[in-house]
This record gives sequence, structure tokens and C-alpha cells, in this order.
Amino acid sequence: MIALLFSVACSSNAQQPSLQKASSAALAKALPGLQIWKQGISSYLFGTNDTYEWSTNNIQTQPTIQKAIREAGFTLIRTFFPDKASDTDIEKRIQTIENSGAHCLGVITNIFNVTFDERLVHYLGSHCQMYEFGNESDLNGISIQDYLRQWNTVIPSLRKINHTAKFIGPVTYTDQGNHNYMNDFLVGVKASGVLPDAVSFHWYPCWQDTEESCLSKASSYGKVAQGVESLVQRILGKELPMGISEWNYSPGNPPPAYGDKPEFITKFTTDALHSMMQAGVAFACQFDAASYSGYGRLDMFDVTNDQPKPQYYAIKDLIRLYRPLDSHVQTGSTPAITSPLISRGKPVYCYRNDAGAGGPGSIVNGHYGNWSFWRPSFSALPSWCAIHVGTGPNRLLLTWESDYVFDYISEKGSGPQDYSIAVSSDSTDGADGTWRTVVTVTGNHARVREHLLPFAGQSWIKMTIAKGQTQASQPYVFIDQVDLYDVSTSLDDTFFFSGDSITAIAYDRFDANQPSYAEIAHASFPHRFPAMLDGGLGGWNSDGAVQDIGLWLTLNPDIHYWLLGWGTNDAFDQVSPDHFRANLQALVDKIKQAGHVPILAHIPYTTVKNLDQEVRSLNAVIDQVKTANGLISGPDFYQLFLTHRATYLLTDGIHPSPEGAKAMNLAWFQVLRPILYK
Repeated sequence: MIALLFSVACSSNAQQPSLQKASSAALAKALPGLQIWKQGISSYLFGTNDTYEWSTNNIQTQPTIQKAIREAGFTLIRTFFPDKASDTDIEKRIQTIENSGAHCLGVITNIFNVTFDERLVHYLGSHCQMYEFGNESDLNGISIQDYLRQWNTVIPSLRKINHTAKFIGPVTYTDQGNHNYMNDFLVGVKASGVLPDAVSFHWYPCWQDTEESCLSKASSYGKVAQGVESLVQRILGKELPMGISEWNYSPGNPPPAYGDKPEFITKFTTDALHSMMQAGVAFACQFDAASYSGYGRLDMFDVTNDQPKPQYYAIKDLIRLYRPLDSHVQTGSTPAITSPLISRGKPVYCYRNDAGAGGPGSIVNGHYGNWSFWRPSFSALPSWCAIHVGTGPNRLLLTWESDYVFDYISEKGSGPQDYSIAVSSDSTDGADGTWRTVVTVTGNHARVREHLLPFAGQSWIKMTIAKGQTQASQPYVFIDQVDLYDVSTSLDDTFFFSGDSITAIAYDRFDANQPSYAEIAHASFPHRFPAMLDGGLGGWNSDGAVQDIGLWLTLNPDIHYWLLGWGTNDAFDQVSPDHFRANLQALVDKIKQAGHVPILAHIPYTTVKNLDQEVRSLNAVIDQVKTANGLISGPDFYQLFLTHRATYLLTDGIHPSPEGAKAMNLAWFQVLRPILYK
């Protein structure tokens, strides 16, 4: 499947008009279920593969993965129907596609078993309306003469069985294929008159490349696609839909480790899909969803825990960007599952966003931290960004994040010091219309905040920044995300993570630490999307928490669950168990008095010499306070990090690695799932 030896074939440099520009209407009719999305791109660009399975945990066996694919809006799943597969195996693959809300692109894996191939197409009927004939036949020792003989014989028979299905070839392992396979296929079908409904090939541009070299090749998809398009037009004298039915960064087994870097795979994926869009590619299937391909490095999901990886989020973001608001991505009559997080991908208009990377839409794209942002310079203030939410909610919970300083509260941060929030029912671009200010803030030093907004009869929100931090390290204000939640019926799905530097790192929602608690909960329960705020403060112990808990409660009056991760610095400072107990009780009392729910987690295990006894002693206090107050049990981070200390801890033996941060988020979900999620 994945070639271990890979050559980059030459392609034509001739500039042909792209399909999206020349024949969008024809393209929409050419492939069943295909839609034309924003800017004329094909909806089928956002596909993935269900290949042969090398892990018992895979897309077929894990409903969580299927739900995440459906929720993201993936439109196409290319699935391999093994030769002589049983009805049960066929049903499992087609059910996986339908559970994922996608259309089927079936791979007829053995082009010589005509009896089974005919039975397969007859059995699937309307459940699969697109088929590729073979898979990388040019790489698997099938001569072009044998391939054409089977094509010319079998394809007419299959078309008689399902006259509405589309059949695609030659499915080569590169754009040109071994020994000029693509060219000879087109010449052969022109001679026979058994033309394909579309042409497909595979493209993995990097073979033994450095990270920098590989990243530069992400834009090669458009070039090779245009080369094939030129070949089709020259030989057949017509356009055909063109697909890249397998694509990813490298065909190695395993591919290079830099593919695990979120910043690399996110940029590679985004650049690759943009290159395909510009070339008018009709369909494309990332390889692969979750089958342990390339020892898991090519998977979009981690098959050990079903959690999405950065490539999933990169494609999900592009789907949000290009899918029309009225586009139905789910199949059948199942109603779309709605989520309370309603701001992702909504139209954004900004005034004096003079240095923000990623454009106005960056504040609703789901990326936190040093990724993309609204960034006005102090000299550009006041600056505003407005989000067209649409009508419906009676009230919204707004959260904003500025992750450019470590601590939750800091006068040296990059968040806004003075700002306001307004709503409108009649604006068209954020500048016009009637606006009513509903929040005014001065003297803010937090890097993440929440506000409850009255929204009945409204359709827009606008945040205006008037002043930055006076001690900021740079003369800019940074806003990574503005999240809007429909809380018309409840504020219960809201979480504040309170603790020291371990908390600050674990719940910052950077791409390297994703999936966060919120994303994990949403993947399992698509109708839920918790709001979560990271209140970590480096170097603090429970004395500081008791001192400032009143301020934090005042800043976050609408957050229901307070997840407490205090104790590591108390152990360092040799705070006595009795003093620690008194501090925890004070925190619990104040949170309860404010009408919220405190939950205590165990202090994580640390490899620091002579600290273990202190940590275990304070964990015993946590258990006592939990029991005395009848609290929900939080995660046992001590045992979690003791068991996985080689991978979950940084070299300092205290703070979580990205894998440790993911594990902490997952641990919270695992303990709260049976209590909070139904």
C-alpha cells in the first residue's frame, strides 16, 4: 500500500484552467453527492481512507472516531473491500462510512476476481456509488496491458449492475505511475471507448527529505494535478474529474518523525489542500483515518486512545472555512447534531487588526496559543472585531484567551487591560447598525476571561479593545480565540482549572497538547462542548490560592466546576498537612458559597529527590478533605504519572510533557464522564 521506495515523477508545467474555475457545474454532476463549496471548491476534497487494519482499535471498531469524523464534516471515505470479503466485513465497512456521515469511495482490490467484483457492486447497490478499479496496480506488478484488458472487460459489466455508479482508474502510486502507466491507460481507454468517470492517483511528495524540504513540497499537489489534467485533455480531448485518493507527507514505513510535530503537519496539510483547491482537484482522501498506518504516524487519530491528532484539526478547520452554512454534510435522515459552541468558523470583521496573523477568522478557528491571532498595536487602539453569530440564543457565554504570558494573572501579559463588548441585531459588517454595550472592563490583568451576554433578538457581538497592559513586553494586544457558547438553558458545562505551573501547562490548549478536555468531551458527545479556562499560576502554592480565590470567583462568576490542582509547591515548601488541609477547606468553602462545585485532584508523582513522601502525605489530606465535604473524586495524577513517568514528565521530573498534558485532560474526562455526561 505505502511504497517504501518512492520517485517523484515529472509532470507538465502547462497551465490549464482549473476545474473549479472552468466546470464547477459539470463537476457537481459528475460524481454522486459532490457539492460545490465556497470559492468553487469541491466538497470531496475533505476525504480520508479506511484501509486494511493493522490495529484492533481502528476507525471501524471505535464509534468515538466515527463521531469525530462526522462532527468535523468529512465528506468522503475511501474504503478497501478485500477480495472475497464476507457480507459481515462488507457491512462493517459501509456502516463505518454511514456512521461517519460521509459518502463511499470503494476500492475494488482484486481486478481479476470478476465474480466477487460483480457480487460486491450488486450487494452494495446505492450504499456505494463510486469505485476505484484496483489500487496501485502499477506498483504491484500488474502490467498496463493486463490492467487495460480487465478494465475494458469488467467495467462495462459493473456499469450494467449499477448504472448510476462511477468507476475510476488507474489509481497509480504517483501522478504518472510506473513506466508511463497513466499515459498508457488514457491512450488505451481512448482506443477502447471505455472511458473512466474520473482519473485518480496517489501523491506522497517526501521521500527521505528533511523537514524543511518536505514542507516546501506541500505545494506540489497542484503542480502534479495540473500535469495529469493536461495529459487527460491532450489524450482524451476532454476534462475528467481528477482525484488524489491517497495523500500525506511521506510513504515511508514508518515515515519521518517530524510528521508528529503539530506545527509541521498542520502547515503541510493546510498548504497541500490549498494547492489542490487551486488546481481544481475534484476529490482527495488523506491517508488515513485510524488503522495504524506507518506505525500510526500517518493516522489522523491515535489508535491507543481514539483521540484526534493535529492533522484532523487542520482539515476540520478548512472544512469550517469553506463549507457553506446551509451545506448538509450528514447522510440519510439523521438530523445534524448541534453543539453549544457556535462561534467556530463564523464570519468575522475587524477594524485595525493591524498585525494579526491569519486574518480576522483566526479568532474563531479553534487554535489557541502562538498560532494565529487578532493583534492590534497600541498605536492602532481602539481596535475591534465583530462576529456575526446569527439569531437564536437568548444568552451567550463569551470567553477570550491571550496565551502569551505564562500566568493566569499578570500585568506583563499581552491581553487587553480595558475593553468592552457590544451586541447588535442589524449590523451587516460590524461597523454599521445599532450597537448596545453590555460589558465594560477596566484594569484587567487576566489572560483569559468569561462574560455572560444577554442576546435575545441579537445576531452580532463586537469586542473593542481600548488599552493594553502598561507593563507588556511588546506594544501589542494579542487575542487568540473568542469562543461563544449558547447557554440559553444552562451554564453547567463550564470549567475553571485552578492550580500551579502544572495546571498552566496542562490546560493551555496549545496544538501540541490537544485534544483538550473540551475537545475530548465534544468528540464523545457532539451535542456538548464544555467551556474551559486555564487559571494556572507558576510557583504558587495553596497560600496564594486562598489569598486570591475571591478575585478569581469575581472574575468568573459563570463557571460552574472548579477543578483544583494544588499541592506540588506546597510539597516543595514543606507546608504541613494541617496547614494544607486548612487551605483546601477554605478554597472548598468559598467555591461552594459562590454556588459552584469544587473538585480536587491528586498531586502528580514527581521524580524530584526526597519529595515523594511530602507529595503522598498531602495527597492523603486531599482524600480527607474530599471525603469530609462529599466532593466528586478527581483524577489520581499521582498514579498516572508514576506509571508513565518515562513519557508523561519533562526532564525536570515535575511538569507534564505534551503527552502528559493530553493524559491529564483525558483523565479529567474519564472521571467526570459517568457523572456529568449522558
